[in-house]
Amino acid sequence: MNLKFVDMFCGMGTIRMGFEQAGWECVYSIEWDNYKRKIYEVIFGNEPEGSDIREVKYNDIPRADCWTFGAPCQDFSIAGTRSGMEGDRSSLVREVFRLIRETEEKHRPEWLLYENVKGMLSSNKGLDYLEILSEMESFGYDIQWQIINSKDFGVPQNRERVFTIGHLRRRGRREIFPIGYIPKSINTTGKKNNKQLAMSFTAIKVIRVVNVSNTLLACGPSRGIGNNNPITGVLVNKTTNWKLRKLTPKECMRLQGIPDYITNKLIEAKISDTQMYIAAGDACTRNVIYEIANKIKNSN
Repeated sequence: MNLKFVDMFCGMGTIRMGFEQAGWECVYSIEWDNYKRKIYEVIFGNEPEGSDIREVKYNDIPRADCWTFGAPCQDFSIAGTRSGMEGDRSSLVREVFRLIRETEEKHRPEWLLYENVKGMLSSNKGLDYLEILSEMESFGYDIQWQIINSKDFGVPQNRERVFTIGHLRRRGRREIFPIGYIPKSINTTGKKNNKQLAMSFTAIKVIRVVNVSNTLLACGPSRGIGNNNPITGVLVNKTTNWKLRKLTPKECMRLQGIPDYITNKLIEAKISDTQMYIAAGDACTRNVIYEIANKIKNSN
């Protein structure tokens, strides 16, 4: 029987992709943003069951082995407001704790998986993260955490995120972290290795291989940061002059470990480039999630 999980703040669904690849079953998901709900529907065939987490009741959620959540990160990010747990968005993590509190103890998930930006560790001099850990521990969860960089898991993107795992103390000790992985290939298209993927970034003639991209951010192509950063590039007119160009939505999806066939479905559904940039910048890297989900599964 498959282990079951609930995907809160699910975005476009990359946590679901990674967990399902590891053999888990998604029984409920929550996302309020209408654009991401549409993207999720295109990918999985249905919109998330829950919308605004503040309106979700504990008895709406099916029993599951794991709850995954990563409340919006802008209030923790050093590139954001730094308002921390008092921010309108990042404070929504408290809604997860409300749902845990309301759930009868014997029906609480064995596992919690929380993901957020590295800036969370320094937000409010570390007190915000301490509040989160204290809440998890108060519900009977032992805590492990690790900073994980996506570039170490088969995608050429420098993306550091803090992953925090809670495991019910009464169910015994389970060691998940640290995890590490040295990839043989990127495997986002099922065919290309690292160099081939970089080569596929060009639409014209010859490309200089770029080893690792900057961190993708949740912004559209109109802003000069994140996914809109130019990369060197395309050799034109058979000269030695290099031209800068932007990452395409498909390339951003690849940098999150998302296979091309999924991106092609989004393009066919006429999802705008802007919404694909934002969805990719908000997402977790599928490769990282798969490794964590697989290790949790094998620890039982």
